[in-house]
Amino acid sequence: MSKQVKESLTVSPFFLFFLIHGTQTGIGMLSFQSKLIIGAEQDAWISLLIVGLSFHLLIVMIYFLLKNSNNGDIISLHQQLFGKWLGNFLSFCIYGYTIIIVSTVIRSYVEILQVWVFQHIHLWELSLLIVLVVTYIVSRGFRVVTGICFWSIFLPSLLLLSLYFPLKFANWNNLLPFFSHSISDYIVSSKQTITHFLGPEYLLIYFPFIKNNHRSQKWAHFAIVYTTIIYMIIMIVSLLYFNVGQLEATLWPTLIFSKIIQLPLIERFEYIYIFTWLLVILSTCCVCLWSGTRILRITVDLKPKTSLWISSIIIFIIAINLRNKSSIEFIESLLSTIGSIFVYCYIPLLFIWLNIYIFLKKKKKSAK
Repeated sequence: MSKQVKESLTVSPFFLFFLIHGTQTGIGMLSFQSKLIIGAEQDAWISLLIVGLSFHLLIVMIYFLLKNSNNGDIISLHQQLFGKWLGNFLSFCIYGYTIIIVSTVIRSYVEILQVWVFQHIHLWELSLLIVLVVTYIVSRGFRVVTGICFWSIFLPSLLLLSLYFPLKFANWNNLLPFFSHSISDYIVSSKQTITHFLGPEYLLIYFPFIKNNHRSQKWAHFAIVYTTIIYMIIMIVSLLYFNVGQLEATLWPTLIFSKIIQLPLIERFEYIYIFTWLLVILSTCCVCLWSGTRILRITVDLKPKTSLWISSIIIFIIAINLRNKSSIEFIESLLSTIGSIFVYCYIPLLFIWLNIYIFLKKKKKSAK
C-alpha cells in the first residue's frame, strides 16, 4: 500500500526540519534551565548533549518502523503487528498522549500570561482563546500546520541574538569544575531534559504527508542537531549569568534575560517575548492536535471536524481544571514520565518486535 497520501496534501521533505524543531522548542524553552541543573548542576549541559545524541538513534528506529508499515504510519503498524482491536487501542493511547501535551503547553503559557501580564483575566478566557486559535489552524489542514512550524523557528533563533545582553555580565567561573559529577547525577539531569526534546515521535503519524518521505531522514537529523545547539547555547549562557543556587530559585530564567534588555523605545521588552512566544507554542499545539485528530478519526471512524472538536473540547476541559501551580507541576511530571516511556521504552520495544515479526515472516515464506 502507498506510504504517501496524494501529492496535493503533502509538503516537501525539507519542511520536516521545521516540523520537528517546531515541536521541540515550545514553552519549556522559557524555564528548562532551572529543572535541568537538578543533579549535574554546572555540568547539566553534558546531560543535554547526551539526550540530544540519543534522539538521533530514535530517528533511525522511527524510520525503520515507518518504512515497514503498510501505510507508513504507526496506526497501520499497530494493526499490522497486533491486529485491529489491540492495534487501535495502542493508537488510542497515543491519542491520549497528544491531548495531555496540548493541555500542558496551553496551561503553562496561560500561567505565564497571568503572572506577567493579565493578572485579572480568568483562566477559562485565555485558555478558550488559545484553543480556538489552535483548532482553527488545524482545521485548515496539514500544510497550514507546517506553515506555522516554519515561522515559529525564527523566534527561538532570534533569542540567540538577545543573549548578548546577559553575556555582558557573564562569570566564566560558574562553569567550573568540568565533569565533576557522577553518572547518576547526569542521569537525573537527563530525565529533566527529555521532556524538552519530545516532538520527533509525531513523525510516526504525519510521515505519509511528507513528499518523497523515504528520502527525508537527513532533515530529521538536522532538526535534532539544531535544537540541541540552541538548548546548549541558552543553557551555557544561563550558567554564566546565574550561579547554580540562583538558577534553582528562578522559575523562568529565559524571561529574566528579557528584563535585562534596554532599548530606547521599549521599556518592557519581556512583553514582546511573552506575546510573540504564542507563535512558538502554536507549532507544538497544532502538530499535536492534528496528530491526535488523525488518530481519533481513523481508529474510531469519525469525521475530521467531529474528531477535531471533540479533541479541542477535551483539551479545554483539562486546561481549565489545572487551577494551581501544584496541578501544573503534576501534569508536567506525568507528561515527562509518559514521554520518557514512549520514547525510550515503547519505540525500542516496537522496533525489536517488528524485527522479530519480519524474521518470522521470512522464515515462514522460506519454509513454504
